[in-house]
Amino acid sequence: MSRAKRVVHQAIVFGILASWALGISASAEVLAVSRPFVSAKGDYVTEQDRYHTFRIPGMIVAQDGSILLFAEGRRGDGSDPRRDANAPIDLVMRRSVDQGRTWAPLVVVESGFRPNGDLLDFADPTPVRDAMTGALFLLYGQWPDVAPTTVAHGQDPRSGEGNHVVWVRSSADHGKTWSDREQVVYPDEPHETGDGLYWRQAEPGPGSGIQLRWQERNGGRDGRLVIPAKRSGSTTPDGPVTVRPFVYYSDDHGASWRVGNITSGPDANEDEIVELTDGTVLLDARQNSGSVRRRHLSSDGGVTWGPDRPDHIPIAPVDGSMVRYSATRAGHDRDRILFSGPRGADGLNRNNITVWTSYDEGKTFTNPISFNQGFAAYLVMQRLADGTIGLVVEIADETGARYGGITFYRFDIAQLETSAGTGR
Repeated sequence: MSRAKRVVHQAIVFGILASWALGISASAEVLAVSRPFVSAKGDYVTEQDRYHTFRIPGMIVAQDGSILLFAEGRRGDGSDPRRDANAPIDLVMRRSVDQGRTWAPLVVVESGFRPNGDLLDFADPTPVRDAMTGALFLLYGQWPDVAPTTVAHGQDPRSGEGNHVVWVRSSADHGKTWSDREQVVYPDEPHETGDGLYWRQAEPGPGSGIQLRWQERNGGRDGRLVIPAKRSGSTTPDGPVTVRPFVYYSDDHGASWRVGNITSGPDANEDEIVELTDGTVLLDARQNSGSVRRRHLSSDGGVTWGPDRPDHIPIAPVDGSMVRYSATRAGHDRDRILFSGPRGADGLNRNNITVWTSYDEGKTFTNPISFNQGFAAYLVMQRLADGTIGLVVEIADETGARYGGITFYRFDIAQLETSAGTGR
């Protein structure tokens, strides 16, 4: 059986098993559950046509309503980039045209097996849609197949240099085909970086980007594409690093990309962004220490950030998701921002995916509703074309093995609010 057919077959099998194997909370009914990526696990994998583990989801809804779901196709033991020898990581995608009920065969967007024989790891797919043009953009990182935890300073795409590289591809046909990749070169020398450090990496996402649309008071930045990212910086080219969030942004519909300033601290990692109805941009980041998320506001479209405004909900340190669901100024009935992450069980661990709702533009999040009471880690949400919500999350397989695949849940906003006693 071919790889693509095997993945489709596994997805069907796990869809049948979903009612008992995925640990869905009785309080969170779903309209559909599917398993677009199923991790094979097993022995150490080095073959080009096989994967060990699928991780790190990114998701976007195209202009035609189709859902594009990206992931890392990991070999070896499924470890993070540059950890497993002779086990390059591919960037893979599946597409759904029926609101996530079924998925087209797996497509390799970027292969870690390079034509010249090099082995590379591709990571952190972060897509964004330009609603003005219909174009899609996908930013992602490139790593050496094996390297130290902190990569060498520089951005040479040749694998032997051991550098971190950022690429972008675009699609003009709703993700059916993709352009050739182009390198996004970020400032990495102390005299050109905003914080005076050597930037050793400036990795996008993962998750998804946004397009600004309420920038009347901020210099007319409507249409700006914004991609969340994080940088590792050091005072010397090979010294210890600190990690802080920032964003990539484009004011010319993806023709070029610029780099905003990092947040003021404390250190934080993977992040997500949402535009508030007054044009302010809210950044939510995985904490490097403590039990609550780090949050910052920008009044200039993501270029600079105000002080940390920590959240109050204890949550496992992991990449979460924050998306706008509705806004009165866009013609909806109510302002809503959704936030999701693993609430934990018996401590702040990677368990119990939960969705909270904010009705006050991110000041507070209430009404926690659980969707998976077992193991759960990285995730991403999007409002779908029909107004329902798509949530994809790394969970365990039917045997309980962690990172058993990536599951897609589709649910309605009324289910969040009725379950929480706030339905109208």
